[in-house]
Amino acid sequence: MSSPPYRVGRARTGLGLFATEPIAKGALVIEYKGPRISNAQAQKKERRGARYLFEIDSRWTIDGSPRANIARYANHSCRPNMEAELVRGRMMLRATRRIRAGDELTYDYGREYLDLFIPVCHCAICKRRRRGSESSLSLSLSLSLSAHADRARVREVS
Repeated sequence: MSSPPYRVGRARTGLGLFATEPIAKGALVIEYKGPRISNAQAQKKERRGARYLFEIDSRWTIDGSPRANIARYANHSCRPNMEAELVRGRMMLRATRRIRAGDELTYDYGREYLDLFIPVCHCAICKRRRRGSESSLSLSLSLSLSAHADRARVREVS
């Protein structure tokens, strides 16, 4: 039996799933495993803080909390390299593009999950955007303060 094309490792946000070999676009990478529970049961678990719940339709949710569910380590990204797909009743994560060995395996958790559990996205894309907007904000603030200081100096001189 060959080893899977992924491993669990340290990521920016804790633990993550990483490719150990190149993965072709369209390849089924990993199954999101766990017992099927009703959405009503899932809502009860969610209110108690459960996080690894994957709603598959209007009736059923996969409780992905068992440690045997390695797919639970796939983190969110706003620019993911996988997507979730129901294949013959099983929730699979499929590569949406070619993935290089060493790349973190990610998928989009969806707006509802992010709004409920991750109000500030910590994926690499969003962190870069925030850093870029913070630096442009600080640059414009310092330019504004500098212009104000220049005007103040001009007033003092005249």
